[in-house]
Amino acid sequence: MKTKFYYGISLFIGCLWLTAVTAQEKSEKYTVSEAGEAYPLVLVYDRENDPAYFFRDIFTPVCLDSVCKPVRIKLFWDLLGNYLRYEVPADEPLTKLDHEEFTPEDHAQLQAILSNENSLLKDFKLEDLVDARTQHLSDSVDAVTGATKNTVKSEVIEGALYTCYTLWHLVHGPVMNEIQKISQTKLDNQMLHRFLRSANFHYVYFALDEVMDEGGVIREGFFPDVLIVLASDNVFAARHVWQRINLRYFAERKEQEELWRIFVHSPYTQQVVFLKRMKQLALDPRVVRLVTDYLPNLNNALFKQTLAVLASQDSLPEASQEQLIVYLTSTDKDKAEAVYEAMNGHAQLSENFNKQLGIYSKP
Repeated sequence: MKTKFYYGISLFIGCLWLTAVTAQEKSEKYTVSEAGEAYPLVLVYDRENDPAYFFRDIFTPVCLDSVCKPVRIKLFWDLLGNYLRYEVPADEPLTKLDHEEFTPEDHAQLQAILSNENSLLKDFKLEDLVDARTQHLSDSVDAVTGATKNTVKSEVIEGALYTCYTLWHLVHGPVMNEIQKISQTKLDNQMLHRFLRSANFHYVYFALDEVMDEGGVIREGFFPDVLIVLASDNVFAARHVWQRINLRYFAERKEQEELWRIFVHSPYTQQVVFLKRMKQLALDPRVVRLVTDYLPNLNNALFKQTLAVLASQDSLPEASQEQLIVYLTSTDKDKAEAVYEAMNGHAQLSENFNKQLGIYSKP
């Protein structure tokens, strides 16, 4: 009979990972050491024969003495050493004080605890977490009970203090560096391409740092991948790319048109960031037309920022100027004034535009 498992409730990233690696082709076993003890760490490959994730089978006590019941658990990490999820056998469930088994809610809480790399648990020694005056022994997991310090109560499951503490330190301990060392030996262009197109934001940021230098110059062959990140729903990664990328990649019309398409489909906060740097671009006249055509779709704040982009251009196509002139007599006084403020004094405007600016009167 196929062995059943209780699963920790995975976060979004864990769910995506699980889907991607359902079919396994092969694995590699590494022997690593921690606190003087050697143990096997397994790298699993996916169906495309690419490195997918690491896991470690653990059988360990989770208390300060030999009375408590040990825990058997399997822990999983991604290729950068970031925790993914855990599994425990159905016939050896996690328990709290007095042999009380973990509930589904406990499993969800433990998953959240283990996923928090900044947990306060990292700042304490195990013996510091319990009031020694109230300790007594039990033959269950987390044998020593007591009044847990208030500072870490939100970081642990009631009745499973030692389990939470021990597992958190196993998850976020030296194994993370060992995983990174192993993955570094596997790192190649193929892996970087996969990382940049991954839903795992850790992979995306890692790969961006690998393929972009401090001047925003992208390693040959990776511009399409970086552009995908720029257009992605990961607004933080997209902003990171836009603030860092060298604008020479948008010197030509084709790339400028793609950039504008990305702008149009970006959320408001991202559009604000885009417009700040677009003023540094010398836009192709056909792209300027795309920008002016889109002005009616913008709220007043973005309208003004987009006008600043247009005003930064050395010259504006006549058709675009005619579109802007219309705003000077618009019933929308805010937009009329915005056009006047942005364009008044521009060196390359048509005679008609300058005439309309001259007769414009502020409300």
